[in-house]
Order: sequence, then structure tokens, then C-alpha cells
Amino acid sequence: MMLRTVSLSLLALLSAALPSRAEDPAVYPTHKIRMLLPYAAGGGGDVVGRLLADKMGKTLGQSIYIENHTGAAGTLGTQMVATSPNDGYTITVGGMTTHVLAPAIYPKLPYDSIKDFTTLGRVGVSAIMLVATKDFAANDIKELIALAKKGQPIQYGSWGIGSTGQFCAEILMQQTGIKMEHVPFNGIAKLAGDLLGGHISLATLDVATATPLVKDGSIKALAACGERSPSLPDIASYKEQGVPFDRSLSWAMYAPAGLAPPIAQKLQAALKDALGDAVVKDKLLALGITPQFVPGDEQRDINARDIEAWKQVAKDAGIEVK
Repeated sequence: MMLRTVSLSLLALLSAALPSRAEDPAVYPTHKIRMLLPYAAGGGGDVVGRLLADKMGKTLGQSIYIENHTGAAGTLGTQMVATSPNDGYTITVGGMTTHVLAPAIYPKLPYDSIKDFTTLGRVGVSAIMLVATKDFAANDIKELIALAKKGQPIQYGSWGIGSTGQFCAEILMQQTGIKMEHVPFNGIAKLAGDLLGGHISLATLDVATATPLVKDGSIKALAACGERSPSLPDIASYKEQGVPFDRSLSWAMYAPAGLAPPIAQKLQAALKDALGDAVVKDKLLALGITPQFVPGDEQRDINARDIEAWKQVAKDAGIEVK
């Protein structure tokens, strides 16, 4: 009896020491899925994640719950995803900052935004709006260039060093040859408030923040960095105003690298299904995001191309976050 007990104990210890077997992709998912978001609860990225989690959970037959882990401009939570098990039970929604701009400006980023992730697919694209006070002397890019060439000092505000807003202003300067002084603000709410108060005359804002202010006449929009936004359809894009710009400002869904292809395909199909839902579409559009599914492999290649392009923009502008 003693020998049998010892043998069973040794067997149990050996079993515990062995790595657990990966779940059969054919039956995935068998329990809840975690969507780890590097954004504060209630913010734009958080709202996007929750919209998708609800619809995708219904498609997959398992609930998707949200965990918010903020810090370091979203890179902290993104790193947590990169180091999570690649079993299909951790996913995230990444924006321009976490997966495209961070690699361009952080010399010691703790993850590789291409190699450390399985890209599941694009969620959609959004624009950054170049906006101004109602009495600003320019109404579009042509008039802004003319104003700058008169030698009048021009300041513009963005919501922080290395933000998408700063990059959009830098690409405008690099492509047109004009000079503007960057005034970084601590967050987009502070920037919008100072713009409304007339403390700064020109700024870059995300389209969700800019849209109601432009529509009610509080401010005016000069151009859209990215694609023309359906929420402000009368505002021409950079490209339409003669500024070469062919990069998408996109949101995408990711999982840790090495995810089994059948599981990745199930998640990708659920994402595509969610983006086809009328309610999800309308709510994303209200956030200034145009739903636009692109398969994971294709989006990964777009990210890789854009990272290199933005690295050059950052180098030429001297943008680096240490």
C-alpha cells in the first residue's frame, strides 16, 4: 500500500511538471477570452474594444471580458499581450501609437510590434483633423502654406510628443516645406479646451473630438490627415489638397505571436463578422472610425511598411521618446 501511494504521488508530481497540452483548435474556444486593452476605461480605444468583444463573443459562443492596463502611452499593456500565452485566450485592439508609431520613436521598445504578435485583421481607419480657431487666417492647406511663407510665426498644438497629431503635422511640414512650432499638450481634452479658449490657434485633433466642435461652428477644419472622414465629409484630405500621403491611420486586432492558424482564422472570421454588423458599424462611425476589414497577413505587411516610413519622418523631425 505504501509503495502504491508513493508511486501515485510521483506520478502526480511528474504530470504536474509536464507542460500542458495546447487546446485542440477544432474545439476552440472552450472558455472565456481576455481582451487586454492598453487604454483607460471609457476612452476611445476602450469603447472600440468593448464593441468588438460583445459581438465577437456571441459569434464564438464564449464571452470576451475586458482588462484595462494603461501606462507608457499604451506600450505597457501591449507588452503584456506580447508575453501572454499564444493559446487564443488573450487578444487586444491596437492603434497607431502602440503598433506603428511607438516602434518609430521608442529606441528601447520592450516588444517588436511585428514579430511578437499575430495580426488578426484591421478594424478600421480614422483621420486626424487639422483644425483652427474660427478667426485663423487660413481655411485650407493652400492658405496655410501662403500664411507660413509670409514669415508669420505659426504654432500648432498636439496632444503630446510622438502623438499621431504631431506626426500628421510633421508630415505636412516635410512635404510642403513650411515651418510650424510644436506645442505639446498633456492630453487631448486640455488641447481642445485651449483651442476653444483661443490660447492656441491651430491644432491637430482626433476626428471624434473634432467632429462635434466643427459641426457646431466652435472651430473650423482645414484638412484631414488620412482618408476623408465620413463624419466630416466636406473636409478634404491631405492628398486631395496636394500633399502626398498614402498611409492608413488604422486600428487592428492582435494576439500573441505563434497563434495556431486555425484559431487565428476563427478569431479573424469573428472580427470580420462583427465589422459587418450594422450596430457596430454605426457606433464605430460615431467614434470617427470607418470600419474596414483587412486580413491579418495583409495588415501586418502594411504595418511593417508604415513603421519604416514613420521612422524616417521621426528621424527628420527629431522625434524620440526616451
